[in-house]
Amino acid sequence: MKRNMKRFFCTVMVIMLTFSIFTGCSKDKETNITNTDDGSKNEADNNKEPIVVKVFSCWNGSSGNAPRDHYDNVVAKKLLEETGVILDIEYATSSESENLNMMFSSGDVPYDLVTAPYWGGNGGETAIIKRASSQGMVMPLEDLLDEYGPNIKEFEKGCAKDFLENDIYCKEFDGHTYVIPYQLPATPEDNKNWGYCVYVRKDIMEDLGWKPEDFDHSEKIYEFLKEVKEGDFQDANGNPVIPAGNWHNGWDYNQLTRSYHTGYMCGFWVDPDTDKAIVDRRGPLVVDEILFMRKLVSEGLFDPEAFRQNDTIAKEKHAVGKYALHGVHYFHQKDFYKNTLYKEHPEMEYVPVGPIKNSRGQTGGNALKGRAGSPAWFIPADTDEKIAEAAIKAINYLNSKEGKLLAFYGLEGVHYDMVEGKPKMKKEYIDMNKEGNLKTETGIQGEYREFISLYPYISEWGEFTPGESEIPDAAYEHIIKDIVPDTIVEGYRASNFINNYEKKDEINELLNGDLWRDYRERAYFASSDEEAKKIIDEYCKYLIDGGILEYEEFINSEADKRDDKVLF
Repeated sequence: MKRNMKRFFCTVMVIMLTFSIFTGCSKDKETNITNTDDGSKNEADNNKEPIVVKVFSCWNGSSGNAPRDHYDNVVAKKLLEETGVILDIEYATSSESENLNMMFSSGDVPYDLVTAPYWGGNGGETAIIKRASSQGMVMPLEDLLDEYGPNIKEFEKGCAKDFLENDIYCKEFDGHTYVIPYQLPATPEDNKNWGYCVYVRKDIMEDLGWKPEDFDHSEKIYEFLKEVKEGDFQDANGNPVIPAGNWHNGWDYNQLTRSYHTGYMCGFWVDPDTDKAIVDRRGPLVVDEILFMRKLVSEGLFDPEAFRQNDTIAKEKHAVGKYALHGVHYFHQKDFYKNTLYKEHPEMEYVPVGPIKNSRGQTGGNALKGRAGSPAWFIPADTDEKIAEAAIKAINYLNSKEGKLLAFYGLEGVHYDMVEGKPKMKKEYIDMNKEGNLKTETGIQGEYREFISLYPYISEWGEFTPGESEIPDAAYEHIIKDIVPDTIVEGYRASNFINNYEKKDEINELLNGDLWRDYRERAYFASSDEEAKKIIDEYCKYLIDGGILEYEEFINSEADKRDDKVLF
C-alpha cells in the first residue's frame, strides 16, 4: 500500500511538473510517432499520463552526473516526447555493496530500475546481484527485450566472450537475462583507457624539485611524501596539506602501490619457478604492499580517514587541494577541479606522474578485447509490469542512434551539427561541458548515458569528448601513451573456472571482499610491521582452513586442460 501511495503522489507531481513542459503545445489529442534505427516505431501519446520510472543510481558519488532537474532538461523532455517516460533518478552516497544488500534484504526494493557495478566474477556487487537474481528478486528481461529492446540487445557486441558466458548468461540464471551491461565499447577502437595513475599537485612537486618522471616506483612516492610532510605546504584555505589521500571510500589508493602489483587480471599470483597460480592474497607481494601502506599511515603520510570517507567529505578535501598526491582516473577529477579548486587556484593543478612499473616491470595495463566487466542495470522483480515495459521502451530509444546522440550531444541543429557524418557540438555547449554545467543544466553528457549499452566514441563520433577531435586533450594523450598505455589481449580468464568448482559458494564466501578489506586495513593501522604480518598470517590461515589450497589446485588443473591462452 505504501508503495502504491508513493507512486500516486509521484504521478501527481509529474503531471504538475510536466504541465509546463508542454506549455505551448496543442491541447488537441496528438500522438508523436518516430522511427528508430531498428525500424520499430516509438509512439508517445502526448495526452497520456507520463510514466515515471524510479531509478536508483547505485554508485557512490554518481550525483556528479545528475541534471539539475530530472523532469525539465533537454534529454528528459525529448525522452518524454518520444516515449512518454520520465526517469526519476536517485543517487547513492555510500557503499554500493551496502546499498544493494540493504535493498534486497528488505524484500521490497523501492525502485523500478537500478544501475550498479557489475565487474563480473563472484565477489562484491556482482555476487550480490547474481544471488538476488537467482533467488527471484530481479525481473527476467528476455521477453521484454525481444519485444521492445532490439537496440539494447546489441550489448553483446561489446562484451568479452567469457564475460557473456560467465556473468551475463551464467548458469545460475537458468537461461534468463537479468542484467544488462552498459558503457561497453562498440568496437575495439572505442575501448576507453580511463587514465588511472598517480596525480601530484604541480606547485608542490616543482617547489620540491621533483619531475613527473621521477615517480617511477612506489618507494619514490614514499620519499616524496616525506618531503611534503617536512615542508610548509598549504591548501587553498591556508591549512596544512595532507601528503597523500584519495577520493571516496578509499578510491583509488591502489595507484600508489603499483610496484607491488603483478599485473595479472584475475586475482592470482603465478610462481615463476613452478608456473602454478595461487590466490594473490597469499602471494609474497601482498605483504610488501601492506607494509608499504602501513608505513604511509604510521608516519602520517596518508590520510587515515580516507579509507572510509564518503563522497561529500572527499570532495570537500579535493576542492581545496588538501592532498599533495592521490590516485584516481583522469576523467573523475578533470571537470571537478575546473569547477572548484582551479577557479581561484590554477597553480594547484594536479598532474599525472610516472610511469610506475608493476612488479613484473610492465608499464600500463592489459585490457581484454571487449569489456570483461562493466556497470549494469536491472529491474527488481516487484516492479509493475507496465512500468518495466515503459522502462525498456525508453532505454531502447536511448540506445537508438538518435538516442545516443541525444544523451551525448543533445539536439541536432540546437546543440550540435552533423559535419561529414560526425556530430560537432557547438562551442557554447563545449564550453559548458568543460565548465561542468552542461550535464547539470541540460542532462547532456550526464546520467542518461548510463542506460546506453554501446559507446561508439571513436568509430562513429571520432572523439571521446565533444570538441576533443578539434582541440585534442594533450594531458590525456600523454597519460594513455606514455604513463598507462593499454595493451589489448585475448584469452580466457582463470577466475571463470570457479563456475565449475563444486564448492563455489564456499570459496566465494571465503574470498569475501569486505572481509579482506577489513583485514587489510587492520594491518595498515597495526602498531608494528610484525603485528601487521600476524594479521595477514591470520587471514591466510583462515583461507587455508576454508579450503583455498584445494581450490588453487583445481584452478591449475583447469588451466592445464585448455588449449587457448589462460589469463591469470
